[in-house]
Amino acid sequence: MVSQLAAQAADTASVVAVSGAASGSSNSYIPWLLVSTAVALAIVILFMGSLLGKVALLKMKDSAKTIALAVSMFSAASLMAAGADTQSGFRGFSSFELNMILLGVILMEVLIILYFAYWLKAIVLPKKSEVTEEAKVSAIAQWWDKMNNSVAVEKEKDVQLDHDYDGIKELDNALPPWWVYGFYLTIIFSGIYIWRYHISHTAPLQVEELKIDLAKAEIMQAEYNKLSANKVDENSIEYNPDAAILADGQAIFKKNCVACHGDNAQGISGPNLTDEYWKHGGSIKNIFKTIKLGVPSMGMIAWGETLTPKEMASVATYVKSLNGSNPANAKAPEGELYKEEAAGAPAQDSASAPANAAPAATPTSASLAPAKAAVAKN
Repeated sequence: MVSQLAAQAADTASVVAVSGAASGSSNSYIPWLLVSTAVALAIVILFMGSLLGKVALLKMKDSAKTIALAVSMFSAASLMAAGADTQSGFRGFSSFELNMILLGVILMEVLIILYFAYWLKAIVLPKKSEVTEEAKVSAIAQWWDKMNNSVAVEKEKDVQLDHDYDGIKELDNALPPWWVYGFYLTIIFSGIYIWRYHISHTAPLQVEELKIDLAKAEIMQAEYNKLSANKVDENSIEYNPDAAILADGQAIFKKNCVACHGDNAQGISGPNLTDEYWKHGGSIKNIFKTIKLGVPSMGMIAWGETLTPKEMASVATYVKSLNGSNPANAKAPEGELYKEEAAGAPAQDSASAPANAAPAATPTSASLAPAKAAVAKN
């Protein structure tokens, strides 16, 4: 094919020479230059087409092999046919027309070369993703081997010692780098720890941390108590004769309760609150409930609409603390006798007694007369 193209180029050159002599132009060398370029590009196309065909035969599927080979051969044949047509068509053209035709041939050859180059790259070079994945796997494998520094099985004889235990051979393997680096890090950490906790004392030790946490817990408990103080009710209240609670309860009692119960709870129009007899139960829960709901039939208002739960709890605690105080001019007992149950046993009062239980006998003036006489005699 190359010899045929050379012969065609020679014939074309003779035609170009005749056309240049006929035109008498001073730039008759331009057609020669264009013809030489066209022939050189044609040789390149033939070479790339042959190379593409061989690569396709090696790497592509059977159907694609036939197509690629046919394309390359067709391109070469078309190029030779175009050269033959150009040779026959050059005669009778002016120098300018001849230059334009040659430029068109060169442009077509450049496009064919670019086309062949694209397919050669697509077939020969691997995809970028595959190259990246292979490089990544290779880098990870190298890093893993470096961090373990293990000896290959076929090279274990190089590190085998003379020790033999019932046929078990001992290998003198070096410590893996990851283990060595970890050991170095623990040494560095221990130095920092000693400096921070035992030399510079910039951080507390465990016992100091415990004390700090306990102090924080006390503060949090106090804040919680402030927030939860008003959440108390007749079911959750517990008797706690704390001095501050008793002082608050006494102040509220003096302000709101002395008109009916007296300064010392000895009883005026209301009952005596210092003895063991109660109309509505004598437990701390019963007292809180009575203060909260009141006794409208006896003229006692419901203080739950006026006082907060915390204030009612303080008053109930104060009233409970007055039991057995025996103030002067105490009013006669009213209601039922209430006795605190032993520790660990549930207190049974009017609030917790069964509904079908017979009520305790209400003391009368006749039944209390012997006791009053004995007191007067003493």
